Amino acid sequence: MLIAGLAACSNDIEKVQELSDAANVPSLRIKKLDGRISELGTMKVKFATPLLLKYDFAAEKHTDFPEGIEAYRYNDSMQLEASITANHAIYFESKDLWEATGKVRVRNVKNELLETEKLYWDTKNKRIYTDVWVKITNKDAIINGEGLNSDETFTNYEILKISNSYIFVDDKK
Repeated sequence: MLIAGLAACSNDIEKVQELSDAANVPSLRIKKLDGRISELGTMKVKFATPLLLKYDFAAEKHTDFPEGIEAYRYNDSMQLEASITANHAIYFESKDLWEATGKVRVRNVKNELLETEKLYWDTKNKRIYTDVWVKITNKDAIINGEGLNSDETFTNYEILKISNSYIFVDDKK
C-alpha cells in the first residue's frame, strides 16, 4: 500500500510539472514569418519577424516576438500610415495590448520619427503610450522628453515632460 501511495504522489507531481511546463512552452513556433492582416479584403497591417512564439497555456495568453518585429499600418487607400520596429514585442490577447521594447522606432505619415526603449499600443482604445524617455525628430525639431500619449497612428501626440529639445529656425526668413 505504501508503495502505491508513493507512486500516486509521484504521478501527481509529474502531472503538476507537466502542466506548469506547458505554461512556459510555446504552443506555436514560427520562424521567418511575413504576415498580413486584412479587413474586408483590404490589407491593414504587414509585418515580419524572425521568430513568433505563441503561449496558449500561460496564465495570460500572449504571443512573443523575442527576436524583434517590423510592422507597417495602411489606410483604406493602401497608403502607409505608420511603421514600427522593435527588438522585442509581446501581444497580450486578453488586454488587446502590444508591448514593444528595445530600440523602438515609429514613423508616421508626416515622416516624424519616435524613438524610445518601451512603447505600448492599446488596440482597443486606439492609442500608443509610454512613461519612459522619448525622442521625436521631425523637419523642424528634435524633442526629448519622458512619457508620451498619442493616437495609434502617431499623428496627434503629447510628450508629458519635455527636456533638452532643439527647434530648427530658418534664419533667412
